[in-house]
Amino acid sequence: MRAARRAHHRWTLADLIDFEAILASVSEDEIVADRLYFARDIRPQLGSGDERMRRRQGLWLWLAMRRERSSVDAGRLWHNGIALLRLALFVGMAVAGFVLAAGLCVGVSQAVHVIVFFGLALVLPWGVFLAWSLARRLGSRRRVLLERGLSLAVHLARRSAGKRSADQVDIWRERLLDGSRPRQALSAALGGTLQRGGLGFSVGLLLAFLGCLMVFDVRFYWEATPQTGKLMQATTEAIAMPWQWAWPAAVPDAAAIEASRARYVDGIKRVPGGVEATAAWWRFLLMSIVVWGLLPRLLLIALYQWRQRRALAGLDFQAPRHRALWRTLTAVERGTVAPESADGALLLDVGGSGIHGQDIRGFLLRALRVNPQEEQRVNVLDEAAENAADAALAKAPAHVVLLVEDWGLSPRQAYNLHARVREAAGSDTPMTWVVLGVRDGQPTPPDAAHLERWTRFIDGLRDPATEILGYAPGA
Repeated sequence: MRAARRAHHRWTLADLIDFEAILASVSEDEIVADRLYFARDIRPQLGSGDERMRRRQGLWLWLAMRRERSSVDAGRLWHNGIALLRLALFVGMAVAGFVLAAGLCVGVSQAVHVIVFFGLALVLPWGVFLAWSLARRLGSRRRVLLERGLSLAVHLARRSAGKRSADQVDIWRERLLDGSRPRQALSAALGGTLQRGGLGFSVGLLLAFLGCLMVFDVRFYWEATPQTGKLMQATTEAIAMPWQWAWPAAVPDAAAIEASRARYVDGIKRVPGGVEATAAWWRFLLMSIVVWGLLPRLLLIALYQWRQRRALAGLDFQAPRHRALWRTLTAVERGTVAPESADGALLLDVGGSGIHGQDIRGFLLRALRVNPQEEQRVNVLDEAAENAADAALAKAPAHVVLLVEDWGLSPRQAYNLHARVREAAGSDTPMTWVVLGVRDGQPTPPDAAHLERWTRFIDGLRDPATEILGYAPGA
């Protein structure tokens, strides 16, 4: 657990994959058994404040503990698969770039048409990238493209691992695709992988171009009808703007452009040669590959890495399975809690059930470690009671407990009440909905089906500081 005791724990895709794989395989009894460890070794490290950060850190520490106890390697499997995919794309595209540049430079006459070279080496790859990005953004098959890219990485991962490890892939793949933040992280990882292919293409271009310049007498020319020397000069100057101040010799001037124009003499194309017609062009094309090929790919790789980190930093673990895990881990073990060690709580009787704090005080002390200090009624069509509840909320209570009867779920009213309490109490104030039954004026455990509906509703709010608890007098 030494690695788990760092001050900050940044989630990675490998962490998230291992987390989902472990969560899918661990039993409820095992999670319940982890409560003691959580209370003893993890809870003291979480501190107080932002519940979202507490949950992220707490689940990361739980994952670190579970990794030590199990042989799960789903994260390593993903890492191997994406590494193989990146290597294959880089090498394959580097070979393609090398072949293209060599083919353009080493022709029958060893003469390079600078417009064709620039178009095939730079304009065409970026045009494909922009068209793909636009189609992906405007189209409705974004998830399909993500699934196919993920499947390719998974296929390579399967080939690098045994059957048992490969079987784990199916466990986490769908779980990651059902959340927006994990999908964003996966999309960024695959986008960066594609850019590594583009980087390989530029590296192959550069190596072949330099090799041809050192081995062959490569000439450079251009041709156009009608005469467009001024347009050619303006275009090259615009392309060379990033480096013309540092290396003016890499910007063909009017004389070099005119000297490199191909002309037809007696129906035969004559390609000019000599230093004047070639020196500026090879420098120009070399800098174009570096500035408009290599550097943008490196910047895009960094951008995708940043997007991946941002998506992972935004994980809120509010899916029902995540909330159920956190609810189980953070449940207070049965035992005596002194009232003076408990937080004071505002108790809101929703709908006027008639249950008072004294009736469930022992349960709240044991289950939530909160002591009901003030009671108010809400949603009772009593203006005085509503004003009193608002005044109590304005005092910034340390904890808000809402008592609701199990049968009384009205999603719209409950949602509005949640928003009202959250606006008044603040985003970090813990809110706990306690669901109970009422019989002969006394609290009873809630009906299981009603509690399940309440749980789905509360989990659907995706509020990390809001939880739900079923009343259990013996808890």
